[in-house]
Amino acid sequence: MNGTPMLERLNAQLERLRTHSFHAARLPGRVASLQEFAERVPTMTRSDLVAEMMKPGYGAFKPHVPPVRVNLTPMGAPLVPILQSAADLRAIEAACGRHLDACGIGPGDVCLVTFGYHLFVAGLFYQSQMEARGVACISHGPGETERAAAIARQCGVTVLAANPSHALKLLDAGCPAPRVFFAGGESFTSNRALYERVRNAMPDTLLVDSYSLSECLPVARTFPGGTGLHVFDELLYAEVIDPETGMSVSPGKRGELVLTHLAKELQPLVRYRTGDLTVLDITEPVHGRTMSLPRSVFGRTDTMVKARGVKVYPSELRRLLDDVEAATGRYRLVVTRAPGGGDHLRFEIEYGAVDVPDASVIGAIGARFKQQTLIAVDRIDFVAVIDGDPVVQDMRK
Repeated sequence: MNGTPMLERLNAQLERLRTHSFHAARLPGRVASLQEFAERVPTMTRSDLVAEMMKPGYGAFKPHVPPVRVNLTPMGAPLVPILQSAADLRAIEAACGRHLDACGIGPGDVCLVTFGYHLFVAGLFYQSQMEARGVACISHGPGETERAAAIARQCGVTVLAANPSHALKLLDAGCPAPRVFFAGGESFTSNRALYERVRNAMPDTLLVDSYSLSECLPVARTFPGGTGLHVFDELLYAEVIDPETGMSVSPGKRGELVLTHLAKELQPLVRYRTGDLTVLDITEPVHGRTMSLPRSVFGRTDTMVKARGVKVYPSELRRLLDDVEAATGRYRLVVTRAPGGGDHLRFEIEYGAVDVPDASVIGAIGARFKQQTLIAVDRIDFVAVIDGDPVVQDMRK
């Protein structure tokens, strides 16, 4: 969408929220531009949502129409209810239906869903959108790989919704390669090693990556012919801000993803800080959508260290290890003062093999480090054990 239709939809939502118990005192009645929306509308956080949802009757998010679906999602210690009205579900199904149309999925297809159904959202989310488009849906749930593969063969499954690692196990167990694969539950297109393994196992399959939050469902998916994950901008307005200052950043710059519901009835979120690091690009229309997350999300904003004038979010460094065999996934960034002044960066990687990788692997990690953070790492060490929790040690203080 270009700015004018999106602005109209934002203003319509602001008008609807004028009497909302949580939002009324926080929001202007109308804004004249997307820039004014970013400047005048305050952000809200997950703690804001949790605080209200833990109150009797859900506090300021008390439903004004009856919810028809309640999922629960962990947000810190509590399980927080996520509410959907009938209209909310229809809007989700319509948006996802347009994506299914783009993927050529419809009546005659058979979808096997191996995501969980117990309390959480993913299983029902995929099942309901498939059924709304006339797709036969098998609600299998996770685990029991041999049985799931046998069911896929028996029922002629053409669409698979699964964790990518589990999908590979299903194929090893004899599950036929589906025509379309919906990935979720773990990094996919941003994990090059895992993506290539799935691509090699399903060479003729349309691979679909997705990004969603329980409280914002869905957010973005890969569309045929597109680049990255295109935002469902009929449901959401997406922005990226500097996590430290809260100011908007320009397209193509990394920062924290902020989302606004455009029409949601229950638990409407406005400028909701997801805590996820990403990049937002504006593209030519792809099936009517122009906002794309080219690398999905690649880290969290919870911990940040500034080195050489650049903000580094240590959680984003996890993606550098995706294709490093024997890496356990634990790592630490150590920032010290260089002898001649300036900052010295050492990247420690916990490694489960005796022999460390060769120079080409170390060089590739260094190159990805610079591509991700925009600064170079001075030293990469492979260590047997990384003790303690901190993923960053700032020794300059």
